[in-house]
Amino acid sequence: MIKIMKTLALTGVLFFGVLFSAKSQSVDDAVKHLDAERYTAAAKAIDQVIATNPSTDAYFVKGYSLLRSTAESLQADVIKQAQEAFEKGNALDKKGDPLNTVGLGMVKLASKDIAGAKLIFDEVLKRTKSKDVEILYRVGEAYTLFPGATDPAEAIINLNMALEKSKVKDNPEIYIALADAYLIKGEGGDAMNALQNAERLNKKQARIYEKMSKIWLQSKNYKEAKETIDKGVAADPEHAPIYKYLSSFNQTFAKFDLSAAAAKKYLEKSDGDCKAKLRYVKLAFIAKDYDNVLKTINDIKSCSNDPIVLRLAGIAKFEQKLPLEAIELLKKYVETAPKEEILGLDYGYMGRSYLDIPAEEPVKSQNDSLGMIYVEKAVALGDTAFNYYKDLAERFKAAKKYDKSALYLEKSLATSKKPDVGDYANLGILYYQLKNWEKADTTFGKVLSVYKDAWPAAYAIRAQIQVFRYQGDSTFSANYGAYPLYEKFLSLLPTEELRAKSARDVVGALIYLAGREYAVTKDTAKAAAYLTEVLKYEPNNARAKELLDMVNGVTPVTTAPADSTKPKEGKI
Repeated sequence: MIKIMKTLALTGVLFFGVLFSAKSQSVDDAVKHLDAERYTAAAKAIDQVIATNPSTDAYFVKGYSLLRSTAESLQADVIKQAQEAFEKGNALDKKGDPLNTVGLGMVKLASKDIAGAKLIFDEVLKRTKSKDVEILYRVGEAYTLFPGATDPAEAIINLNMALEKSKVKDNPEIYIALADAYLIKGEGGDAMNALQNAERLNKKQARIYEKMSKIWLQSKNYKEAKETIDKGVAADPEHAPIYKYLSSFNQTFAKFDLSAAAAKKYLEKSDGDCKAKLRYVKLAFIAKDYDNVLKTINDIKSCSNDPIVLRLAGIAKFEQKLPLEAIELLKKYVETAPKEEILGLDYGYMGRSYLDIPAEEPVKSQNDSLGMIYVEKAVALGDTAFNYYKDLAERFKAAKKYDKSALYLEKSLATSKKPDVGDYANLGILYYQLKNWEKADTTFGKVLSVYKDAWPAAYAIRAQIQVFRYQGDSTFSANYGAYPLYEKFLSLLPTEELRAKSARDVVGALIYLAGREYAVTKDTAKAAAYLTEVLKYEPNNARAKELLDMVNGVTPVTTAPADSTKPKEGKI
């Protein structure tokens, strides 16, 4: 039986309880790094062993490490390096080393040559008479390692034979490989049973819990998944892959900050390849950790040409209020990304970035125009991630460009599936400021139909709008007239305390109603009562005093009260 099987399993577990020599400890370190996806550290450790004591075991681990480190995206040069390592291991045995021969079969699988691999495996199994537990184990494991070149049925046959012939009671490795084979077949229950057997043999292996976590997450057993992840972290806090599943668990529950933090731990404790860094960037982006997004994107520029990093970096720059840099990155994304991957939000962020360029920058009006063009394109492409029209309305309102603000707020309401009645109120006020009394009146009619008595001030606002809309009317009764609205408004404020809180609108209502009582109904007592109440809230209100004197006959009537009680134009 091959020496490596007598001294260690590839996760550092002794088969026979033999004390580590300096060499085996170094080999074990390499394998532990490999399992934790610290491929650079694994390569360094095994190279040190080979430099001091080149053995068949060490060369096998060298080739195996090379293949495992990039199993999902193997490159020809890496496969060649692995083959060279196995050939060197074979050369140390006059008859050829069975374990390194299995390694050459792995090279075939890595090259997607399943038939060629099977010929090599059959030859080495025949040579060892299918009695060598490690060879059976390695052949079975090999059939699970390389996506696109797996054979779970062959894996299970060889691994079960290894279990039958094994007299070792503390080796979980065969069960771990068996679990991988069942997972390839989609048989999660059998995979979990195999892992539970591995756990029974060695409860300290984080790799066992890592694989259990994967199964629990895939089957949506989240309670068990979290318990298993916690066990994995406790067993070995330096085992990087367990943090991938912790990140996935937190992402499932939209805990994006925790998910990004776990992904970052994975990067810190593993080699952190481009794929892992890109996943972390996406999570950090969702968690709005823009500083780390940009830092990590800068780290992977040399090894990733995925245009998504341009989008993420551009949006991050926008959020950091660096619009010029955001525009440059987003333009590059739109120019380089596949057309089907360009979304409305890309143009939306470009548009908002143009609009965010400071006023002191040259050609501000041109930037605003470009911004609106890109925003319109985002909307045309169906992007609903952001309410672009409402944003434009607020921007123009802040700049006191009420006409453009009203235009875009109208568009926002027209394109919204669930229009906000508050936006209708804001639109009505914009029309008020633009002195578009007809549209202001109609809009506040919609507001009142929703708010009804919940917002008393809306009655006062619409009443004031109607006074302006029908300002030529001296009978206080054109159309529906402002007076029913003012009366309704006051009825909703029955106490002095409530009226005092809305004194400005209350005073306007009382003066208007006093004028109507005096001019239309000829009820001077009621008119005087309204005006007297005005003076409780504003004792120095000159207009109320003048009208009260007029009602009481103290001064002659020179102008019609209807005209003299019109509210002043201005902010509502």
